[in-house]
Amino acid sequence: MTTIEDIRDWFGELSLATKCLLLVGGATALVITIALSLPLLRMNGLVGAGEIELARTAYAVWAHDHEPGSSSDEFKASGATIRSMTRNQIDAELRENRFLAQSMQRFNQSPTRVEHFDADWNGWNRVYRYARVVRDNNAQVTGVVLLEHRADGSGWLLVVNLLYVFVAGAVVLAVALVVYATIINRLILNPVASLQKTAELVRDGDLETRCQIDTGDEFEELAETLNLMLVELSRQRDQLRDANKAMDIKLTELAEANTALFESARLKGEFLASVSHELRTPLNAIIGFAELLLEIARKEIAVGAEDDTQPTPGPGRDINQESGELNKRERYLFNIVSAGRTLLEMIESLLEMAKIEAGRVELNLAPMNLSDTCQALVGLIHPLARKKGIKVQLDVSPELPIIESDPKKFQQIVFNLLSNAVKFTGNDNTAGEITLRAELTRDDGSGEDRVRISIIDNGEGIAPDDQKRIFDKFQQVDSSHTRSHTGTGLGLAIVLELTRLLQGEIQLVSELGSGSMFSLIIPTSIDKQEFEEAKLEAKFRGALRPPTNQAEAGAQPVSSKQPAQESPTQPG
Repeated sequence: MTTIEDIRDWFGELSLATKCLLLVGGATALVITIALSLPLLRMNGLVGAGEIELARTAYAVWAHDHEPGSSSDEFKASGATIRSMTRNQIDAELRENRFLAQSMQRFNQSPTRVEHFDADWNGWNRVYRYARVVRDNNAQVTGVVLLEHRADGSGWLLVVNLLYVFVAGAVVLAVALVVYATIINRLILNPVASLQKTAELVRDGDLETRCQIDTGDEFEELAETLNLMLVELSRQRDQLRDANKAMDIKLTELAEANTALFESARLKGEFLASVSHELRTPLNAIIGFAELLLEIARKEIAVGAEDDTQPTPGPGRDINQESGELNKRERYLFNIVSAGRTLLEMIESLLEMAKIEAGRVELNLAPMNLSDTCQALVGLIHPLARKKGIKVQLDVSPELPIIESDPKKFQQIVFNLLSNAVKFTGNDNTAGEITLRAELTRDDGSGEDRVRISIIDNGEGIAPDDQKRIFDKFQQVDSSHTRSHTGTGLGLAIVLELTRLLQGEIQLVSELGSGSMFSLIIPTSIDKQEFEEAKLEAKFRGALRPPTNQAEAGAQPVSSKQPAQESPTQPG
């Protein structure tokens, strides 16, 4: 069954010219039909009115010469018959004569009505019937005069008239369609076709084509606008082509520069790994032998101290001079060991950062008791803090849960922050204090439980400008106090990278003269999906930087040994 939607879809698939012809043709046919139907109806109405007037005239002539109740064939030759009926005759024929029954019904309903007219078809002939009522003084019907006129050939005449009207309408419609089609093609369809052809050429990439329309109306203005747009598109295309050529040249240069930069970075990495690895082996030997000599020197000092208790020294022996030389040698050896350990720590920091940047750091997840871990870290840092007279406090919340993380990475992060706090805390005027605080917190964004480990000190603090860059690689706070502590500037950079691996964040709150607070915030459990994505990213980063055997062999985690401190007495 065809629906309105089907008709609408069919109509929508037609071309613009077909739509215009259908719509204009239909509208024209409707207008012509209405225009010709109204005169035809009017003509029929005039014919009926003429028949009524003719019947009235015939009745007037008949009534002048006849009495009611008689019949006459006076007008029979012209196709009219007049008959006068009394009341008895009316009652006798009322059931058989339909027109007589209709007329009597009308007369009885309206006492003032005197006539009734009706027309009917009898084959191809038109029969007109007229009834005139006769009333007494009381307006009662006493008789009726019936007049019947037969118009022979009326049907054929009507057919001929309708045929004339149809032919005239068809001719007018055809002429109108031809005129409308010419006008529509001239004013609408031809300009639209020209615009469509130009648009298709532009779609195919021909921006040099132009639309030629000379109608002097909006279509011509639209064509001129389209041509101006094509000129601008051609200009922009040429500019874009030139820019693409320049970009290709720049991309080629950039690719060459990136290749050279990558090669330089690779060579730097290989050189750094090779040199660091090669330096660490003899450096370990130097530190080992220096520690051995330092131990011997300290034993000799102890033996000398015992000899000082003897009442009589040996002949030719200057005990004070010998003791001073032993102390000086002990200081020299201590400085050698201290400098060697510092250098070893720098080398291991460089190797650790190289390993992180290469994406070869793996997470070993395991349950971790934060309270026990924090106590162990305080125990590790306590000897170093005691040497500087710094008090270390532990503040652990009893609500801390067992978390799932990488214990080694966690300890490395917190120990590095504690080491920095010991380094930059304590002076002659203020007693140093460091607090390691662990507490449970909640992330306002996700609503998940997290733990915050804060290292709080009362050192000199960090300036706001320096707080933004201390986590960058090879960056250190530029002050007289911090410059007394040597380092590579990689400690906090490594802390930041390891924190990201643990899906956490580092927060810093510091004020000059009041101290600093570094806070490590990590989730209670590692997101497995994010962990797998991090592993894939690490593999991808590692693929961008090909490993070398020396780098693989030389990359070690940052040492958790306590940094050696210089002797309070400098060598003379």
